[in-house]
Amino acid sequence: MKNKKNLFLTICTIILLPLLLTGCFNYHDINKVTFPTSVIFDINDLGEAVIYLDCIKPYRSTNDSSDKGRRIIYKGEGRTAMEALEDINRASSYKLNYSQTRAYIFTEKAAKNGIKKFLDLINNNSEFQVKPSAFIYYGDVDDLLSTVSADEEYLGLFLNDLVGKEKYNSKAVKSNINYYLSNVLMGGNTALLTSIELKENALDKKIEIDGASIFKDNILIEKINIENSLMYNILMGTAKTGILEATNPNSKSDFISLEIIDSNVKDNLSYENGAIKLIKDIEVDVSVSEIQGSLIVDSSALDYIRYNEEEYINGYVKYIFNKYKEKKLDIFDVERLAEMYFYKEDIKDPLSITELEVRTKLNIKGTGITRNSL
Repeated sequence: MKNKKNLFLTICTIILLPLLLTGCFNYHDINKVTFPTSVIFDINDLGEAVIYLDCIKPYRSTNDSSDKGRRIIYKGEGRTAMEALEDINRASSYKLNYSQTRAYIFTEKAAKNGIKKFLDLINNNSEFQVKPSAFIYYGDVDDLLSTVSADEEYLGLFLNDLVGKEKYNSKAVKSNINYYLSNVLMGGNTALLTSIELKENALDKKIEIDGASIFKDNILIEKINIENSLMYNILMGTAKTGILEATNPNSKSDFISLEIIDSNVKDNLSYENGAIKLIKDIEVDVSVSEIQGSLIVDSSALDYIRYNEEEYINGYVKYIFNKYKEKKLDIFDVERLAEMYFYKEDIKDPLSITELEVRTKLNIKGTGITRNSL
């Protein structure tokens, strides 16, 4: 009984002692750790790996009780990605903790050369436990790192917020590393990552989402522009926000903005006589958000808007599908769907024998009599 009591007291001491010493322990520990918010993967002119870390160096001031921090940027180079990371470790007197990493960024140059060596580092290095959003950056790395947002100083935190904002979702193909890896292991080894670049206006430069980038066998093939990204997301059922423009039925020279509230897609496949037919039933919920001119929303006006937008969506998504079908880029999960539906069949290159049929249903919510909004 006495031994059990002593054991209980020992366990309590082990549990409680760190809590009692938390202030002192954290004070010393936090000053020895740096947290990368983003990791940028690049290559030099020799094809060697280059890695940048955009970090928060937190510290507790000895003059007051507030938590403070400063930005530190590290750069490492090496023949391999691991050597580049070790180059950074040798230059830093702080322990690097990747638990706050919010973005992996691959430069266009690195992506065209192939990102497999960087993916191997992420997969095999136990320090990279967090699997954040991933991006392809088109532009100069120094410019990217020197562009500081007024809302968020740290690049990784800014990008995490940017891709999470609802108004950007429709034109961004959100992808984290886990999603990317699962895609390249299936089907035609084809996957997408969100594209970003710097846009310059009269006042300054800003980081903006700029569509998506297509990879095959871990090599950047081409870029989907921001307009096509919205229709791609509608085709795949991932467009939860966004804006569609329709002609005003009461004034053909004016337009109506339709805000996407939600969208869903149901897939149906059939295989007959060596051909696949893929039917996509698309349902899009929208509301009227802005009107040029005046509009009385009656049944006739609604039918006009609905019919024209449904035809527009049907035609646009079929154009995107056929465009990338011709390029043999399966960004539509056709091979995965074929394996699910026809697992008993040995179908070679299912995308090449697939014809797409699209049936769009547009639901216009919250209608009534609307006046001129301008």
